[in-house]
Amino acid sequence: MEDIGILKSGRKSKKVKILCTSRAGVATCSRITDEIRKFLSKNHIEFEITECMTSDIGFCCKDADLVISMTQLPPKIGKTIISGVPFMTGNELEHTKKEILKILKG
Repeated sequence: MEDIGILKSGRKSKKVKILCTSRAGVATCSRITDEIRKFLSKNHIEFEITECMTSDIGFCCKDADLVISMTQLPPKIGKTIISGVPFMTGNELEHTKKEILKILKG
């Protein structure tokens, strides 16, 4: 069964599945996912976030609509990948958030 959310515009949308990955998959991912939760909630997007280690990406990304990664990933995973670095440094953060919205809202 597919999770369905309602955007503020009244349009139905499927719940977005996001995977956050870093080398160890712990503190860095937690910081990024906190920011993503605030940002997506503010923009009325239904979502689910999973955290994992980069070494587990092959097992974790199967259902993901978007991958946010602190490390370089191989293109063979076949998912849209956004760098998580701006969430840690603040550099280009607003641009990155706009890109995420563009991807998720299609």
